[in-house]
Formats: sequence, structure tokens, C-alpha cells
Amino acid sequence: MNARDRVEEIFRELAGERSKRLDGARYLADVNSRITVALSGGEEDETKILNNDQIGFHLIDWQADAAFLVALALYPERFTNEEIQEGVDAFLSHAPSHVVEAARLAGVACDMFSPEEKRK
Repeated sequence: MNARDRVEEIFRELAGERSKRLDGARYLADVNSRITVALSGGEEDETKILNNDQIGFHLIDWQADAAFLVALALYPERFTNEEIQEGVDAFLSHAPSHVVEAARLAGVACDMFSPEEKRK
């Protein structure tokens, strides 16, 4: 079994058919729309709406990676070392860039690990 299959197995037990929404091949347009509406808060500026839509995209595009972390947090004993390595590699090669870009688009990106930021 690989990490993706293990995550699918766990979430199928927890969420039934809804677990299919965590498949990385799926684009969750409904979730992106909800994020866009929530962040826009009635704003009618087309540029800001498009920006918020991009934030939504970058927050949901890595749902399979997030599912791996949640499944691992809930059931670490169900994963082999190889599955954990595979899941961590997949997460690190995909999710961070999306999170950083969402933060940049939202105007909140900064390097919290730099010595200058830690002093603030």
C-alpha cells in the first residue's frame, strides 16, 4: 500500500463517500467559491474578488496533502515508515508553495524564521 491509498482507506472509514473530495486529482470549485465569497465580504471590486479567488485556489489545491497530515495525526500507527516518507515528500514538494502564495496574495507573507522577524 502507498501513502495515498492509506489516507483514502482512513478517510473512507471516517467520511464515507465524501472522502473522495480529498483526492488530489479533484478541483474543489465549491470550496474555492466559498472562500472567495467569505474573503470578499460583499466587496464588488473585480480585482480584489479575483485576488481572493486565487487565494482560495492556493488554499484548496493541496487537499490530498492536508488529508495525509490529518490521517497521520489521527492514526500514526497505521502508516509504515515508507508511507510516511512518501507522504511527507509529497506534502513538501507541493503544499508550501501554495501556502506562501496564498499568504503573499493576502498581504500577510513574511519570513517568520528570519532573525529580523523574530525580533518584532
